[in-house]
Amino acid sequence: MEFFLDTASLDAIRRWQAFGLVQGATTNPAILAKEGGDPLDQLRQVAELVDGPVSAQVTHAEAPAMVRQGEALSQVAPNIVVKVPADLEGLAAARELKEKGVSCNITLTFQPAQAIAFAKVPVAYVSLIIGRVDDFGLSSVEEIANARAMLDKLETPTKLLAASLRNPTQIIAAVNGGADVVTVPPSTWELVHQNPLTLQGEQDFAAAWEELPAEARRAYENLGT
Repeated sequence: MEFFLDTASLDAIRRWQAFGLVQGATTNPAILAKEGGDPLDQLRQVAELVDGPVSAQVTHAEAPAMVRQGEALSQVAPNIVVKVPADLEGLAAARELKEKGVSCNITLTFQPAQAIAFAKVPVAYVSLIIGRVDDFGLSSVEEIANARAMLDKLETPTKLLAASLRNPTQIIAAVNGGADVVTVPPSTWELVHQNPLTLQGEQDFAAAWEELPAEARRAYENLGT
């Protein structure tokens, strides 16, 4: 299982690379726009910084334009994977891009059945979107395991990528559900490691420790210094 970082922020990539959580990166037009400046230049820098696959999404809605833009995106860097949407135009584009040797990641997949035709191409990745569903008070975490079982039945090399993960519970569901790749925004990793119970526990331990006289604590605290 691989962990990708869902960002185009160079600072965020460097931060989480240090913790071994960036085997690849996923971007989209909104993520690139958030960084400001020239999106193409930003994409190049991300691809240079990340050793693994970097997804870059087309901005056109019709298959012929997707193919032209996707083929050009794939030439930006050797590790670029082209994202196309999970609709019929995206399917037509993915089939042609596959014939041209371009690796594709299918985005905006909300239900496993959407992945069937793409898995038959086969594309490199299908991104199952989780967080956007929860934003509307619904849940699709169970679809991760459903998609895993379906892809296994199809005997396809297409990898399942769990995307748009907004909280720790969704990350656990992606791991336990058998996703090949889990792509996590930096904000979600920050949330995972800022658990309020952990932070409060640290404060409680420190407060209890400091009730000891400084002289009594000194030998323990000076270990390793």
